[in-house]
Amino acid sequence: MILFILRCIKFIKNKINDEATETFSTLEENENIGKIDDINKNENNNKKDTEINNIITDWKLMLINKDNIIPDDYQVQIQEIEGIHKSDYRIVEQIKKMLYDARKQGLDPIICSSYRTKEFQETLFSNKVKYYLKLGYTQQKAEEEAAYWVTIPRTSEHEVGLAVDIVSKKYQILDKKQEETKVQKWLIEHCSDYGFVLRYPTEKKNITKINYEPWHYRYVGLEHAKIMKEKNFCLEEYIEYLKENKINLP
Repeated sequence: MILFILRCIKFIKNKINDEATETFSTLEENENIGKIDDINKNENNNKKDTEINNIITDWKLMLINKDNIIPDDYQVQIQEIEGIHKSDYRIVEQIKKMLYDARKQGLDPIICSSYRTKEFQETLFSNKVKYYLKLGYTQQKAEEEAAYWVTIPRTSEHEVGLAVDIVSKKYQILDKKQEETKVQKWLIEHCSDYGFVLRYPTEKKNITKINYEPWHYRYVGLEHAKIMKEKNFCLEEYIEYLKENKINLP
């Protein structure tokens, strides 16, 4: 009788140990699965971040302003557009198409500025500073005021060949009245169809830090230009929008 009882106790102990071992194994397995899920989630997040970074570093979305200067080693491959003007070879056909279609509408758009060398940009900026110095501004104030109208060297989109200034042949003065020409009205409405945006809208001056230029068009690509137009974004806002929403565009 005693032997039977001892055998029963031993059986129960073994059963308990087996169940405990099985429970521990299940918990350990679930924990490992959880770890694998975390690893996969992290890998997916890292992949997503990489995709976003690839978007932001896309040459079409290259952000150039006072806080984002052109890298010293940046290489520009330019191609001629309509005589003396040049641009990044990747956007030349879109510029030509935009001008061609505008002219088909009976308009008279002409390029007044395109690709600029660093040296030429330095000359433009220096001349503007001298202008304000003659008006009695201090050196610092003259440079600040000049930067509001002429971009500081190494911060101009013209230096990378991604921007063109287009005006009406009938009115070639670079002032606010330029927006009243039929050419600018057509370009502002249709430039996104060719991958361009009006880079410095008057209502975005506090963001771009550049005065209103209703003649300066920047290439960003068809897909980006469409969204920027729909949401009324300048380039600075659009890039922040992509980062905050982790949007990956095709």
